[in-house]
Amino acid sequence: MKVVLISLFHYDSFAIRLLFSYLRSNGIDVTYIAFKRMKHKATKTLKNEFLEMNDYHTDASEDDIRVLLNEIGKVDPVLIGIGLQSNHLPVGRLITQAIKKRFKIPVVWGGAHPTIDPENCIKETDYVCVGEGFDALLELVHALQDKTPTDGIGNIWANREGTITRNATRPLWKDTELNKLPFASYDTQNKIYIDDGQLQPGRNIDFFGYGFTDDPLKSIHQTMTAFGCPMSCSFCLNALTDNHLRRRSVANVIEELLEAKRTNPHLRMVFFWDNIFQVNKQWCLEFSKEYKEKINLPFFAYTHPFYVDEETLVALRKAGWVVTVMGIQSGSQHIRKEIYGRNETNEQVLKAVRRLAALRKIWNPTGFFRIYYDYVKDNPLEGPEELHEGLDLMLGFPKDFIYQAFNLSFFPNYKITKVYLERGLITPDDVAGKNIASGNNWITTFDKRKEYAGFLRMHEFYYLLGSLAQFRLFPNRLIRKIEKKRLFYNNLKLLYWICKTVRVVDLYTSPWNYVWLLALLSMVSPRAKLKHGTWFRHK
Repeated sequence: MKVVLISLFHYDSFAIRLLFSYLRSNGIDVTYIAFKRMKHKATKTLKNEFLEMNDYHTDASEDDIRVLLNEIGKVDPVLIGIGLQSNHLPVGRLITQAIKKRFKIPVVWGGAHPTIDPENCIKETDYVCVGEGFDALLELVHALQDKTPTDGIGNIWANREGTITRNATRPLWKDTELNKLPFASYDTQNKIYIDDGQLQPGRNIDFFGYGFTDDPLKSIHQTMTAFGCPMSCSFCLNALTDNHLRRRSVANVIEELLEAKRTNPHLRMVFFWDNIFQVNKQWCLEFSKEYKEKINLPFFAYTHPFYVDEETLVALRKAGWVVTVMGIQSGSQHIRKEIYGRNETNEQVLKAVRRLAALRKIWNPTGFFRIYYDYVKDNPLEGPEELHEGLDLMLGFPKDFIYQAFNLSFFPNYKITKVYLERGLITPDDVAGKNIASGNNWITTFDKRKEYAGFLRMHEFYYLLGSLAQFRLFPNRLIRKIEKKRLFYNNLKLLYWICKTVRVVDLYTSPWNYVWLLALLSMVSPRAKLKHGTWFRHK
C-alpha cells in the first residue's frame, strides 16, 4: 500500500511528518512531498531585528505542477493526502484538479482549513478529514486498498459524484495514547521537495531559512509536547474544535530530543510549537530538570499571561529557555475579552511581562533572553480610548522587548469572523480562502478602503508610538508628550523615520543584539552555507 502526503509552503510541516511516521509504523509505504516553500523578503516593520524579513508565497507554476505530477506517477499511490491551511486553498484546489485530470487516484484534504470548513472543502475533493487524522487516515487507506466501503470511518467525509457522506467525529487521542505515537520523521527516506519548477534535493530549507529540514544537517529541531490548548480565543482553531489540552510525558519528549541529538551532531536549538508551554507546573519542573541534564540546548516556547508561575519560569529559563512570544493582541481589556475571547486583565498582563523581563537576570550560557509581544494591528473596533489604553499598558512594560504587530485576519467559521460579518465590517470575500491574504503577508483587510482613511492614520500613529515604547533609548515621557500633543500626526512618514533611526541606534549599540546575531549565523556551519547557499534567509 502506497500513500503520498503533500504539504503546501511548509517543508518542515510537523503535522504531515507526524502523520507520515504513524502510517509508516503501521506498514504503509509513505512518500512525503513538500510542494513549494515560504519565501522571505525585506519588510518595513519596526521589529528590533537585524534581518527584518516577511514571509510570502509565490504562485504555483505550470512547471511546479508538472514536477509534482511526475513524482506522484512514479509512486502510484492508492491515496493522496493534502494538508491545507485557509490561505492555501487556491493552491490546494489547483493541484487537486491537476491530479484528477491525470490520475484516477482519490484525494483527501486534511489540516486546519478542512476542519473548520468541511462543507465547502468536500465539494472540491473525494474525501475530507475533519480533526485528528491518525486512525482515520489509516482506516481510509486500508478501505481503499481492500476496496471496502468507507462509510463509518470516523472523521472522514466522502464525496461520491456529489453525494456527501458525513461520518461521525471520533474521540480525541488521550495523553497516554500520544506517548505511543512514533516521532515525526525528519530522515531523508521518501522525502521530495519541489519549488521553482524543479526538485530541490539540496535546498530543503526549514521554515526559518537558517537551517535544513532533514537529518543529519538539521540545526533546529521542531516539535510539540502537547496538542490542543486550555484557552478558547476567538481567532484560534481550538475555539471551534473543543481541542482540549493533551500532553505527552516528559520521558517521551526527552526520548525524542535525545534521538534528534544523536542524528544531528550540529543541532543548535529546539523549537516547541505548543500553544502555551508553561501549562502544568509539575510537568514543567520535571521537564526542566530532565532537559537540562540530558539535552542542554537553547529552546523557544510560547507563553501566556495566565501561566507565569515564577518557579516554573525560572526553572525553564535555567534549563535553556532563550526566546519566547506572548500574545497581548490588544491593550484594551474590553477588546481582549469581548472580541478576542481573552479574559486576562491589564494587571495580569503587567505582572506577566515583568516576570518575563526578570528572567534576563537568570544566568544562561547564551547570554540573551528574547521577548516578543504580539499585537493585532488595525482593528476597526478599537477607537481612540482603546488605543490610548493600549499604549498606556505598553509603556508599563520593561524596556528591550520586541513589539510585533500583525494585521487582523479572518478565517472561515471562526468566532471573530462571525462578529465582523454580522457587524458589516467585512464581506465573505474578505475571509481567507477566497481572499488569499492572511496573517503572513502583513497587509490588512482594511488598507484599501477609502472609508477607513482616518481610522488607519490614527492606528498607524499608535502603532509607531508602540514601536518606540520598546526602546530603552526613547523615554516614555516623550512618547506620552507626542501622543498628548498629536505631534507628527499629520506627518506619519517623519514619525516612522524617527522610529527607524531609534531602532537602528538601539540595534547597533546593544551588545546582546550581537550575541543574538551570532547565534543566528552559527545555526549552520560555514561549509554547509557555502555548499547549499544558505547564508541568510534567502529568496
